[in-house]
Amino acid sequence: MKKKTASLMLACVLAVNFTALGITAFAETTEQMSEQTTEQTTEQTTEQTTEQTTEQTTEQAGGMNQVTDVTGREAEVPANAQNVVLLPGPAYEKAMILGVTDRLGGITKFCNTEWASLIHPEINDLVVFDSSSTPNIEDIMNLNAGFVICHDYQELDEQLDELSIPYVITQCSGELPYSDLEGFLAFQETEINAMAEAFGGDALDRAKAWCDYFEEKVAYVREKTDSLTDEERPRVYYARSDEGLVTFSKNSYPHYLVELAGGNYVAKATPEEMNSTLTIEQIMEWDPEIIFMGRMDDTGIVLENEAWSGITAVAQKQVYLCPSGVFNWDYSGESVLLMLYLAKNIHPDLFADLNMEEEIKNYYQTFYDYELSDENVQNILNHMGPSAQ
Repeated sequence: MKKKTASLMLACVLAVNFTALGITAFAETTEQMSEQTTEQTTEQTTEQTTEQTTEQTTEQAGGMNQVTDVTGREAEVPANAQNVVLLPGPAYEKAMILGVTDRLGGITKFCNTEWASLIHPEINDLVVFDSSSTPNIEDIMNLNAGFVICHDYQELDEQLDELSIPYVITQCSGELPYSDLEGFLAFQETEINAMAEAFGGDALDRAKAWCDYFEEKVAYVREKTDSLTDEERPRVYYARSDEGLVTFSKNSYPHYLVELAGGNYVAKATPEEMNSTLTIEQIMEWDPEIIFMGRMDDTGIVLENEAWSGITAVAQKQVYLCPSGVFNWDYSGESVLLMLYLAKNIHPDLFADLNMEEEIKNYYQTFYDYELSDENVQNILNHMGPSAQ
């Protein structure tokens, strides 16, 4: 009986010990599983947080905008880029149209005109580059420029590529991407659309509004001039430089704008593209009937020069200053206004319904959100700044 009792007690002790061991083992296993679960949960949470943070950062950064520039080159630029650098002269005027001047960091000195400064005084706070072709690259880097708007200068573009600075080409320094009127008209829209694609957002809608206006005004002019015969198109010379012996030649803005306006552009057969230096003998041979003076503020340069006296336009006093505003009308978005101005003066009877003063006011109000005074308009028409100088 004692042996049975002892055996029973031993069995109970062993059972208790095994149970304790089991509980301990279970507890250890549970703890290990808990630790593993905690680690996995923490790891998963960390990964999810990282992914969410990355996604949020990407969303905040706005991703990238895909751009096709005027050369057909595909570019990729940060969508919400700040401190953008504008190197072509007409680029700031385009930025005004697109409503993105608050995202700029630097401009070329050619952008800062009196009218641009009047409408957007903050232009004077931007970093200024002395050259469009050889800007100080360190200054661009110090600005942490989101991207650069530039010409197709090979050396500059190679430097930007090497430094991984995004850029969009909106102007061509060598061979032009067009060689006829339709190509010229298409280029005007390509240029502003390339900038709009780079900035994105509302800039795209504003570019479309400008293109719609441009097409409307071109159609208005062509409806009146396309059917003109060669005999009904007066010979037109577009003078520039202090002595008037430099002209915008074939494929230039004035070439196509004069042709659109119903004139015969006498310099369209020059061998050089864009600019040509001439002799007075060449101009006398062409014998223009109308002379427009671009980027000059005094018709006396021609009218009071004895060397020009035998030219029909001078004898009949058909010499006109070309207006200038936020940028030169013969090389900017405001060229649409120059087309109207040329048409009004070449064919005043055909365009009797055209009010240039109202057209200029409407343009500045629509695209720059700026209300010009009557005095402002007269200063623009007379190639003067806001202070009439």
